[in-house]
Amino acid sequence: MNTRDEEIIGLKNRINELEKQLDNLRLSRRVLMDLLEQIEKEKNMLSSQLQKRSKDFVRRKKIPTKKAYSSDFELYDFHDYLKNNLKK
Repeated sequence: MNTRDEEIIGLKNRINELEKQLDNLRLSRRVLMDLLEQIEKEKNMLSSQLQKRSKDFVRRKKIPTKKAYSSDFELYDFHDYLKNNLKK
């Protein structure tokens, strides 16, 4: 065998190695794209859950302040009434 044939065989081997590497890279890319897609779905799901919770929180927060505090004031008034009348 002459050096030219050896060079051709070496180059063919190198081409085969590079093709295998390319196949592995393509497979890795597919796996990474699938993972990225899964993460995006999870992110969107969590985002929608947070938006729903936020809307629920805002809806609950819309209780009129008079209504929210009136029972507290009534409780304090009742407490003061008991305090003053029990001392007598």
